[in-house]
Amino acid sequence: MHDGDPTKFTKVLYGCGCNEISETVLMTPIRAWFDAWRERWDVKKEFKGYNQGFCAVVNDVEVSVLDSRVGSPLALDCTYYLRFTPCKNIVFTGLIGALQPDIEVGDIIVSTGALRGEGASRYFVDEAYPAVADFGLTRELAGVLDEIYEGTGINVHYGPIYTTDAFAAETEEFLKEWGSKGLLGIEMETSAVYTIASLFGMRATSFHVVSDNPVAKKTFFDALTDAERKRQAESSKLIVEALERLVKKI
Repeated sequence: MHDGDPTKFTKVLYGCGCNEISETVLMTPIRAWFDAWRERWDVKKEFKGYNQGFCAVVNDVEVSVLDSRVGSPLALDCTYYLRFTPCKNIVFTGLIGALQPDIEVGDIIVSTGALRGEGASRYFVDEAYPAVADFGLTRELAGVLDEIYEGTGINVHYGPIYTTDAFAAETEEFLKEWGSKGLLGIEMETSAVYTIASLFGMRATSFHVVSDNPVAKKTFFDALTDAERKRQAESSKLIVEALERLVKKI
């Protein structure tokens, strides 16, 4: 980063000064979720930067919520400039395609680590550097998710995923290869978030709602059944309660 006051960067990116960001930051590229959280929570300030966001009080805890936008380059920048703020904890959530045939649409995948198939984080560190979730933060998340989703019929899966930059490059052979190696799903942001958070002293974890399962011939472009739509909607709705419990724990 160029020399100078980092507030100049945070005002452009987030629309606020460095010290206006909370210790816990929730990030998502799913605008519908972002808007739903803003309507539900006690918003104290709106951020009007490139990555729009807001500061809110959730269960007596102040949190900042940022629209990370889709893709690793944008999610990486959104994460990187948090190093100049009070941020200590990052919780990322979005949608993911499953790579295992037994993972259903609407299930939850908690990413314990991510293969760095994206290119953005390689500008900061060699590609051999591991992109892994913070253990303590993920343990807190796991406890909350197991409570929230118990008895709902929605399964919570834990394990590594693949982060890609090229949605169009997900050929059948590509998906089978990484599924055969035990990866649970594929999405476009997590490894960049994990890498940058780890490099600059922030804790990060992530969890995703399964939107499709191409290895089970349920691609992103296929119409969901009524049951699948209902399941995905219920899973997404429960994320709100999960986040409200989580922020109180951390």
